[in-house]
Amino acid sequence: MKSSLALSLCFLAGGAQAFVGHVPVSQPRSPWGGFSSSSSVATRAAASVPAPRAERRTAGRVVVTKMGWGDDVVFSKAKVVETGKIAEGQYALTIDAGDIAKEYTAPGQYVQIKVTSSAKPGFFAIASPPDASSGSLEFLIKENDATKALVGVKAGGSVEVSTVMGKGFPIKENFTGYKYDFPVQNVVLSASGTGIAPFRAAIESGALELPDADDDGVFGRSCKLYWGCRDEESMPWKDRVEAWDKRGVEVVVVLSQPSESWTGRTGFVQQAIKEEGIPLPRNSAVLVCGHKEMAEEVKEIAEKAGVLDGRVLSNF
Repeated sequence: MKSSLALSLCFLAGGAQAFVGHVPVSQPRSPWGGFSSSSSVATRAAASVPAPRAERRTAGRVVVTKMGWGDDVVFSKAKVVETGKIAEGQYALTIDAGDIAKEYTAPGQYVQIKVTSSAKPGFFAIASPPDASSGSLEFLIKENDATKALVGVKAGGSVEVSTVMGKGFPIKENFTGYKYDFPVQNVVLSASGTGIAPFRAAIESGALELPDADDDGVFGRSCKLYWGCRDEESMPWKDRVEAWDKRGVEVVVVLSQPSESWTGRTGFVQQAIKEEGIPLPRNSAVLVCGHKEMAEEVKEIAEKAGVLDGRVLSNF
Protein backbone atom coordinates (compact mmCIF):
# COMPACT_ATOMS: atom_id res chain seq x y z
CA MET A 1 0.00 0.00 0.00
CA LYS A 2 1.08 3.53 -0.58
CA SER A 3 1.77 5.92 2.24
CA SER A 4 1.77 9.73 2.51
CA LEU A 5 0.63 12.27 5.36
CA ALA A 6 -0.42 15.80 6.84
CA LEU A 7 -0.61 18.08 10.02
CA SER A 8 -1.03 21.52 11.54
CA LEU A 9 1.28 22.78 14.29
CA CYS A 10 2.36 26.25 15.35
CA PHE A 11 5.00 26.63 18.06
CA LEU A 12 4.11 29.47 20.41
CA ALA A 13 5.43 30.32 23.87
CA GLY A 14 7.52 27.17 23.97
CA GLY A 15 4.62 24.81 23.18
CA ALA A 16 3.08 23.36 20.06
CA GLN A 17 -0.36 24.76 19.32
CA ALA A 18 -2.66 23.59 16.55
CA PHE A 19 -3.93 26.10 14.07
CA VAL A 20 -5.82 26.09 10.81
CA GLY A 21 -3.83 27.43 7.91
CA HIS A 22 -3.94 27.46 4.16
CA VAL A 23 -0.78 25.70 3.08
CA PRO A 24 -1.28 24.07 -0.33
CA VAL A 25 -1.36 20.29 -0.22
CA SER A 26 0.98 18.79 -2.77
CA GLN A 27 0.61 15.29 -4.18
CA PRO A 28 4.08 13.92 -4.96
CA ARG A 29 5.02 10.27 -4.59
CA SER A 30 5.14 9.13 -0.98
CA PRO A 31 8.64 8.61 0.45
CA TRP A 32 7.32 5.59 2.36
CA GLY A 33 7.16 3.52 -0.82
CA GLY A 34 4.57 0.75 -0.44
CA PHE A 35 3.02 1.58 2.51
CA SER A 36 -41.84 16.05 30.81
CA SER A 37 -41.28 15.34 34.27
CA SER A 38 -41.78 17.39 37.44
CA SER A 39 -38.86 18.37 39.64
CA SER A 40 -40.04 16.03 42.42
CA VAL A 41 -40.08 13.07 40.04
CA ALA A 42 -36.66 13.99 38.75
CA THR A 43 -35.35 14.27 42.30
CA ARG A 44 -36.65 10.82 43.24
CA ALA A 45 -35.19 9.35 40.06
CA ALA A 46 -31.81 10.88 40.74
CA ALA A 47 -31.87 9.63 44.31
CA SER A 48 -32.46 6.08 43.07
CA VAL A 49 -29.30 6.08 40.95
CA PRO A 50 -26.38 4.57 42.88
CA ALA A 51 -23.21 6.59 43.10
CA PRO A 52 -20.29 5.20 41.11
CA ARG A 53 -17.71 3.15 42.94
CA ALA A 54 -13.98 3.37 42.74
CA GLU A 55 -11.24 1.14 44.05
CA ARG A 56 -8.33 2.57 46.01
CA ARG A 57 -5.38 0.24 46.10
CA THR A 58 -3.09 0.42 49.11
CA ALA A 59 -0.25 -1.80 50.30
CA GLY A 60 -1.29 -4.93 48.45
CA ARG A 61 -4.99 -4.68 49.23
CA VAL A 62 -7.97 -3.10 47.52
CA VAL A 63 -10.18 -0.67 49.42
CA VAL A 64 -13.50 0.06 47.72
CA THR A 65 -14.55 3.65 48.23
CA LYS A 66 -17.84 5.25 47.28
CA MET A 67 -17.40 8.14 44.90
CA GLY A 68 -20.28 10.60 44.50
CA TRP A 69 -20.88 12.80 41.50
CA GLY A 70 -18.30 15.58 41.45
CA ASP A 71 -16.01 13.86 43.95
CA ASP A 72 -12.28 13.78 43.36
CA VAL A 73 -10.84 11.13 41.07
CA VAL A 74 -9.13 8.27 42.89
CA PHE A 75 -5.44 7.81 42.11
CA SER A 76 -3.10 4.89 42.79
CA LYS A 77 0.68 4.64 42.60
CA ALA A 78 2.16 2.98 39.52
CA LYS A 79 5.75 2.05 38.77
CA VAL A 80 7.45 3.50 35.71
CA VAL A 81 8.78 0.57 33.69
CA GLU A 82 10.28 2.44 30.76
CA THR A 83 10.48 5.99 29.48
CA GLY A 84 12.42 7.75 26.76
CA LYS A 85 12.38 10.23 23.92
CA ILE A 86 11.12 8.66 20.68
CA ALA A 87 10.60 11.77 18.54
CA GLU A 88 11.31 15.48 18.74
CA GLY A 89 9.42 16.76 21.79
CA GLN A 90 7.66 13.43 22.41
CA TYR A 91 8.29 10.68 24.96
CA ALA A 92 7.07 7.12 25.33
CA LEU A 93 6.03 6.13 28.85
CA THR A 94 5.25 2.61 30.07
CA ILE A 95 3.86 2.03 33.56
CA ASP A 96 2.98 -1.06 35.57
CA ALA A 97 -0.63 -0.19 36.38
CA GLY A 98 -1.49 -3.51 38.04
CA ASP A 99 -5.22 -4.17 38.29
CA ILE A 100 -6.02 -0.80 36.73
CA ALA A 101 -4.97 -2.27 33.38
CA LYS A 102 -7.90 -4.71 33.63
CA GLU A 103 -10.27 -1.73 33.35
CA TYR A 104 -8.86 -0.91 29.92
CA THR A 105 -11.09 -2.68 27.41
CA ALA A 106 -11.42 -0.42 24.37
CA PRO A 107 -9.00 1.66 22.27
CA GLY A 108 -9.57 5.36 22.90
CA GLN A 109 -9.87 5.11 26.68
CA TYR A 110 -7.59 7.29 28.80
CA VAL A 111 -6.32 7.98 32.31
CA GLN A 112 -5.12 10.91 34.36
CA ILE A 113 -1.49 10.87 35.47
CA LYS A 114 0.44 13.08 37.89
CA VAL A 115 3.89 12.89 39.44
CA THR A 116 2.90 13.71 43.03
CA SER A 117 -0.37 13.77 44.97
CA SER A 118 -0.36 17.58 45.03
CA ALA A 119 0.44 17.99 41.32
CA LYS A 120 -2.12 18.80 38.66
CA PRO A 121 -2.85 15.72 36.54
CA GLY A 122 -2.90 15.51 32.78
CA PHE A 123 -5.16 13.42 30.56
CA PHE A 124 -3.44 10.83 28.37
CA ALA A 125 -4.92 8.38 25.88
CA ILE A 126 -3.59 4.84 26.20
CA ALA A 127 -1.41 3.87 23.24
CA SER A 128 -0.98 0.15 23.84
CA PRO A 129 -3.70 -2.37 22.87
CA PRO A 130 -5.94 -3.64 25.70
CA ASP A 131 -4.22 -6.56 27.46
CA ALA A 132 -5.47 -7.28 30.98
CA SER A 133 -2.85 -9.96 31.54
CA SER A 134 0.17 -7.67 31.09
CA GLY A 135 -0.70 -5.07 33.73
CA SER A 136 1.19 -2.44 31.75
CA LEU A 137 -0.06 0.65 29.91
CA GLU A 138 1.83 2.71 27.33
CA PHE A 139 1.45 6.41 26.57
CA LEU A 140 2.78 9.06 24.20
CA ILE A 141 3.63 12.25 26.10
CA LYS A 142 4.26 15.62 24.46
CA GLU A 143 6.96 17.52 26.32
CA ASN A 144 5.92 20.98 27.52
CA ASP A 145 5.85 22.96 30.76
CA ALA A 146 2.93 20.91 32.09
CA THR A 147 4.56 17.52 31.41
CA LYS A 148 8.22 18.35 32.08
CA ALA A 149 8.22 16.63 35.48
CA LEU A 150 6.40 13.58 34.11
CA VAL A 151 8.80 12.91 31.25
CA GLY A 152 11.64 13.39 33.72
CA VAL A 153 10.66 10.40 35.87
CA LYS A 154 13.15 7.59 35.35
CA ALA A 155 12.47 3.87 35.08
CA GLY A 156 11.95 2.48 38.57
CA GLY A 157 10.33 5.69 39.77
CA SER A 158 6.62 6.09 40.38
CA VAL A 159 3.68 8.21 39.28
CA GLU A 160 0.04 8.41 40.34
CA VAL A 161 -2.57 7.16 37.90
CA SER A 162 -6.37 7.31 37.92
CA THR A 163 -8.75 4.52 37.03
CA VAL A 164 -9.37 4.08 33.31
CA MET A 165 -11.78 6.69 31.99
CA GLY A 166 -14.12 7.04 29.01
CA LYS A 167 -15.78 4.40 26.86
CA GLY A 168 -13.22 4.58 24.09
CA PHE A 169 -14.14 4.39 20.42
CA PRO A 170 -17.49 2.52 20.12
CA ILE A 171 -16.25 0.69 17.04
CA LYS A 172 -18.05 -2.64 17.27
CA GLU A 173 -21.53 -1.22 17.92
CA ASN A 174 -21.29 1.38 15.15
CA PHE A 175 -19.26 -0.41 12.47
CA THR A 176 -20.68 -3.93 12.36
CA GLY A 177 -24.23 -4.99 11.55
CA TYR A 178 -27.06 -2.85 10.24
CA LYS A 179 -27.54 -0.32 13.04
CA TYR A 180 -27.36 2.57 10.57
CA ASP A 181 -27.00 1.09 7.12
CA PHE A 182 -24.71 -1.43 5.51
CA PRO A 183 -21.73 -2.37 7.74
CA VAL A 184 -18.75 -0.03 7.48
CA GLN A 185 -16.49 -0.79 4.54
CA ASN A 186 -14.16 2.23 4.64
CA VAL A 187 -12.48 3.62 7.74
CA VAL A 188 -10.77 7.03 7.83
CA LEU A 189 -8.48 7.80 10.78
CA SER A 190 -7.47 11.43 11.26
CA ALA A 191 -4.69 12.10 13.78
CA SER A 192 -2.47 15.05 14.61
CA GLY A 193 0.26 15.31 17.22
CA THR A 194 -0.08 12.84 20.08
CA GLY A 195 -3.57 12.02 18.74
CA ILE A 196 -1.87 9.10 17.02
CA ALA A 197 -1.71 7.23 20.37
CA PRO A 198 -5.26 5.77 20.55
CA PHE A 199 -5.10 4.91 16.85
CA ARG A 200 -2.03 2.79 17.47
CA ALA A 201 -4.14 0.90 20.04
CA ALA A 202 -7.05 0.58 17.60
CA ILE A 203 -4.84 -0.75 14.80
CA GLU A 204 -2.70 -3.14 16.82
CA SER A 205 -5.61 -4.55 18.87
CA GLY A 206 -7.46 -5.67 15.74
CA ALA A 207 -10.54 -3.69 16.82
CA LEU A 208 -10.92 -2.25 13.31
CA GLU A 209 -11.36 -5.78 11.89
CA LEU A 210 -9.28 -5.16 8.79
CA PRO A 211 -8.09 -7.76 6.26
CA ASP A 212 -4.33 -8.27 6.37
CA ALA A 213 -1.89 -7.63 3.53
CA ASP A 214 -2.40 -11.13 2.06
CA ASP A 215 -6.16 -10.63 1.70
CA ASP A 216 -7.40 -9.15 -1.57
CA GLY A 217 -9.83 -7.02 0.44
CA VAL A 218 -12.73 -7.38 -2.03
CA PHE A 219 -15.15 -8.17 0.77
CA GLY A 220 -12.97 -6.70 3.49
CA ARG A 221 -12.79 -3.34 5.17
CA SER A 222 -10.31 -0.70 4.00
CA CYS A 223 -8.61 1.83 6.25
CA LYS A 224 -6.62 4.98 5.58
CA LEU A 225 -4.75 6.82 8.33
CA TYR A 226 -4.07 10.52 7.77
CA TRP A 227 -1.26 11.29 10.22
CA GLY A 228 -0.25 14.91 10.76
CA CYS A 229 3.14 15.91 12.15
CA ARG A 230 5.31 19.02 12.07
CA ASP A 231 8.30 17.42 10.35
CA GLU A 232 10.10 14.11 9.92
CA GLU A 233 11.78 14.35 13.33
CA SER A 234 8.46 14.78 15.16
CA MET A 235 7.04 11.43 14.01
CA PRO A 236 6.94 8.80 16.77
CA TRP A 237 6.68 5.10 15.94
CA LYS A 238 7.93 5.46 12.37
CA ASP A 239 9.19 1.91 12.72
CA ARG A 240 5.59 0.67 13.07
CA VAL A 241 4.33 2.01 9.73
CA GLU A 242 5.29 -1.12 7.80
CA ALA A 243 3.52 -3.36 10.32
CA TRP A 244 0.41 -1.17 10.16
CA ASP A 245 0.48 -1.46 6.39
CA LYS A 246 0.52 -5.25 6.69
CA ARG A 247 -2.51 -5.00 8.98
CA GLY A 248 -4.43 -3.30 6.17
CA VAL A 249 -3.85 0.37 7.04
CA GLU A 250 -2.73 2.77 4.31
CA VAL A 251 -0.69 5.45 6.06
CA VAL A 252 -0.80 8.97 4.63
CA VAL A 253 1.73 11.20 6.40
CA VAL A 254 1.20 14.97 6.12
CA LEU A 255 3.91 17.35 7.33
CA SER A 256 3.30 21.04 7.99
CA GLN A 257 6.99 22.04 8.10
CA PRO A 258 8.92 19.32 6.25
CA SER A 259 12.56 19.33 5.26
CA GLU A 260 13.56 20.11 1.68
CA SER A 261 14.09 16.41 1.01
CA TRP A 262 10.51 15.45 1.92
CA THR A 263 8.57 14.19 -1.12
CA GLY A 264 5.29 13.29 0.60
CA ARG A 265 2.23 15.38 1.34
CA THR A 266 2.55 18.78 2.97
CA GLY A 267 0.01 20.97 4.75
CA PHE A 268 -2.63 19.66 7.13
CA VAL A 269 -4.61 16.43 7.47
CA GLN A 270 -8.00 18.11 7.06
CA GLN A 271 -6.88 19.51 3.72
CA ALA A 272 -5.70 16.11 2.53
CA ILE A 273 -8.99 14.45 3.53
CA LYS A 274 -11.03 17.17 1.84
CA GLU A 275 -8.95 16.92 -1.32
CA GLU A 276 -9.05 13.13 -1.57
CA GLY A 277 -12.66 12.85 -0.42
CA ILE A 278 -14.38 10.11 1.57
CA PRO A 279 -15.40 7.12 -0.60
CA LEU A 280 -18.92 5.73 -0.24
CA PRO A 281 -19.69 8.02 2.73
CA ARG A 282 -22.82 6.14 3.84
CA ASN A 283 -20.67 3.03 4.24
CA SER A 284 -17.72 4.88 5.77
CA ALA A 285 -16.67 5.77 9.31
CA VAL A 286 -14.35 8.54 10.50
CA LEU A 287 -12.35 8.46 13.74
CA VAL A 288 -10.72 11.70 14.90
CA CYS A 289 -8.14 12.47 17.58
CA GLY A 290 -5.86 15.48 17.84
CA HIS A 291 -5.94 19.26 17.77
CA LYS A 292 -9.36 20.87 18.21
CA GLU A 293 -9.33 22.83 14.96
CA MET A 294 -8.40 19.76 12.94
CA ALA A 295 -11.06 17.63 14.61
CA GLU A 296 -13.79 20.21 13.99
CA GLU A 297 -12.88 20.60 10.32
CA VAL A 298 -12.70 16.86 9.69
CA LYS A 299 -16.09 16.32 11.34
CA GLU A 300 -17.54 19.05 9.13
CA ILE A 301 -16.02 17.46 6.02
CA ALA A 302 -17.49 14.08 6.98
CA GLU A 303 -20.93 15.59 7.64
CA LYS A 304 -21.00 17.40 4.30
CA ALA A 305 -19.86 14.25 2.51
CA GLY A 306 -22.78 12.29 3.97
CA VAL A 307 -21.10 10.13 6.63
CA LEU A 308 -23.72 9.10 9.20
CA ASP A 309 -23.46 10.99 12.52
CA GLY A 310 -23.07 7.80 14.54
CA ARG A 311 -20.04 6.86 12.49
CA VAL A 312 -18.01 10.01 13.13
CA LEU A 313 -16.26 9.13 16.38
CA SER A 314 -13.85 10.70 18.86
CA ASN A 315 -12.60 9.38 22.20
CA PHE A 316 -13.26 12.52 24.29
